[in-house]
Amino acid sequence: MMKIDFEKIQDLYWKIIPYDYRPGQIWYRFKCWAWKRYSTVKPRYLKHTWCDMDHLMAHTMFEILSTFIEEECSPGHVVWYGEYAHMVEVNGEQVNVRDEMQYLYDWWHKKYNGSYEKETDEIYEHTIDEPFVDDNGHLYMSDHNRALYKKASELEQEYEEQLEENLIRLLKIRPYMWT
Repeated sequence: MMKIDFEKIQDLYWKIIPYDYRPGQIWYRFKCWAWKRYSTVKPRYLKHTWCDMDHLMAHTMFEILSTFIEEECSPGHVVWYGEYAHMVEVNGEQVNVRDEMQYLYDWWHKKYNGSYEKETDEIYEHTIDEPFVDDNGHLYMSDHNRALYKKASELEQEYEEQLEENLIRLLKIRPYMWT
């Protein structure tokens, strides 16, 4: 009677069938395509209408950070504190990477998305008349509105500077976003 050598059959199977076409891998890729799209990022603060790419980039980057903190950091397999803690330089100081992540997360959810649009909307609500452009292309508005638009512009500039600084800080901690 002939003895079946399962190791030789398995070796032959591994040589003939590429890894990506094995039943387990096909099922895994189908599940990822149909239900859990790991490579798809859906920013929670953006509406499903048109937005400029600079806004999309910022929202996507901070959504990745948020998902990482909410789903992978705690509980996680990385030792964030103690003898093997990772540090990153922020404004000339060494800061724990996990603390930096939490700072950026809190800034994004509470400060930027929590108050930025509300503050600018409140400013624009106090305008008393709409600016208009005459036939020569000159913009006219009341002094009251001019002051409000200047205040809103300064606020938007301040938030843009904070956003740029925090995007750079986020890029500095990118190498530590794995578990």
